[in-house]
Amino acid sequence: MNPFDFLKILHNKNKKWQDFNDEEKKAFNVFIVNKALSFNPEYLNLVNTIQKYTNGYLTPKEVFKVYSDFLPTKFRFYKWIKGKKDLNKELLTHLSELFETSNRESQDMVGLLSKSELKEVLQKKGIEKKEITKLLKNV
Repeated sequence: MNPFDFLKILHNKNKKWQDFNDEEKKAFNVFIVNKALSFNPEYLNLVNTIQKYTNGYLTPKEVFKVYSDFLPTKFRFYKWIKGKKDLNKELLTHLSELFETSNRESQDMVGLLSKSELKEVLQKKGIEKKEITKLLKNV
């Protein structure tokens, strides 16, 4: 089972802690469940309160019980927020040289320009199309 399965179970209330086998109980990751629930603004106060007691006070069984009791039965998935992608350092170097900026400023610039605009800029710098495709792979 993955954390998202547990989220569905917590909302559906179709399973109790004793219904899980030992492997499933070990798979219940309180940190990930807290994080996933915190993406819903309506659950922030509950998650914040529970989180205060998860380090040494509440067992995963107790956390499961509290969430199972307090969460509504209607499950709504909230998009998982991911970190920024690592951009190609060579791309940043090319943009820094071209615009005479730092790599950090170039990284911000990549977020502002479309992929086609970046291609155009790199072509003006004289970089081959094959190399441009490689540089823009993670953009």
